[in-house]
Order: sequence, then structure tokens, then C-alpha cells
Amino acid sequence: MDMLQAFIVEDEQFAREELKYLLTETGDIQIIGDSETMHEALWDINDLQPDVVFLDIELAKGNGLELAKQFIHMKKQPMIVFATAYDEYALEAFNLDAVDYIVKPIDEKRLRKTVDKLLTHAQLHSDRQKQQHTQPQGTKTIPAKDGDRMIIVQADEIYYIGTENRQTFIKTAHHQYESDLLLYQLIEKLGEDFLQVHRGYIVNVKHVSAMEPWFNRAYNLFLKDGSKVPVSRSFAKNVMQKLGFK
Repeated sequence: MDMLQAFIVEDEQFAREELKYLLTETGDIQIIGDSETMHEALWDINDLQPDVVFLDIELAKGNGLELAKQFIHMKKQPMIVFATAYDEYALEAFNLDAVDYIVKPIDEKRLRKTVDKLLTHAQLHSDRQKQQHTQPQGTKTIPAKDGDRMIIVQADEIYYIGTENRQTFIKTAHHQYESDLLLYQLIEKLGEDFLQVHRGYIVNVKHVSAMEPWFNRAYNLFLKDGSKVPVSRSFAKNVMQKLGFK
């Protein structure tokens, strides 16, 4: 596999240079850009389209978590690794589908594990892209777990997919399963009938029955089985267009 292209967002120069050095030393990462501010980083990341972004959280001008939320609007969504001195943001970070969360000071062995995770995710993404182009058209399926059982779920049976406590779950009309895949991997595999409506939810548009305003320009989607799924403000416009409401 080719080297992964990385972008670093870190407002402390020493920490930024140290991370550059450590990543370069792994032999698997090429640094293609860096930034001190959230605003500058957003433009550069959208332009350079790196494979992965290493993010600090507490920036002098902005917040790394808020920056990561903007990646969903990019044509190429980068993998995310948070590298920060604060451990209390880990849950929120993983809810943004972060590949890893490293607490400073950064240890070389710990960083090596992170790079290995990134390589695995990148290879999985590449394999799925190839599979999508080579497999015959037909009913899409998703591997899932029901306790100790490994099962195959038909895409048409899925009502929605969500994340909770770092675990992805798949909801059908009569059951809920677990999945080892992240949301971005699932939406790539499932295709156009599935729509991301929230950073933690994907819905099957075939099973949507209604949409209503909720709070602060957010919405709720109601599905045919009675389920209710939140639609965040950042996704609301796209969801309404997809469903034909605008």
C-alpha cells in the first residue's frame, strides 16, 4: 500500500514539529500540510484531501472536535486521529468516527499502533471500493453480529444504523444487531438508499414515513416501524432535499 498522506492541526509549534517527525519516522506517513488554526485548516484539508488528519482539540483559535464535524461535508472525508493532552473528550471523539485518540505526550510505540490502525482502515476502504466495482448488481448485504453468532443482514431489511458508546448497531423491523464497521464504511457499502442524517445515524430512505421539526432547526425522522431518528442541523437541508421536501 502507498504511504498515507496526513495533515496536522496543532497550534503549538514544538508539538507540531515533534508529531511531524514521529509520523515521518514510521515510514508509512507523508505529511502534506499543517495548520495552527481551525479556519485555515478547513480550507487546506478540503483542498489537499489528505487520507488522515491528526487533530489537537484545544486550539488557540477554535476546537478540533468542531473542525472534525465539518469533514462530513467534504467530497473526500479523511480519517481522524485526535492527539491531545486531554483525555475527557475521548467519547465525543469516537462518536465522530475517529480511528484513534492519543493522549500527549506521544509515545513512539503508541503512535505505531495508531499508524497500523490507519493502514488497516485504509486497506479495508480500498478493498470495499474494488468490491463495489467488481461485484454484480444485486441485493446488498452487511455482516453483523447477534451475540456470538455471525450473520448477514439484507440491506433492504435495515431501517437505520447508529452508534452508541463506540459501538455500531443495525436496526431492522424486529431486531437490533451489532457491527464492527464504522458509519462511513457502511454508507459507502450500502449506497444511495441510505442517507446520513446525523453524525451518529444513517437511515434507509425507503422506510421513512414522516419528518417533523424538533428543536433549534433540528428535526426528527419517523420510520415505518415506529422508530424515531434525530436529524441534526448540519444534515437537515440535504435530508429534506433527498426526501423531496425542498
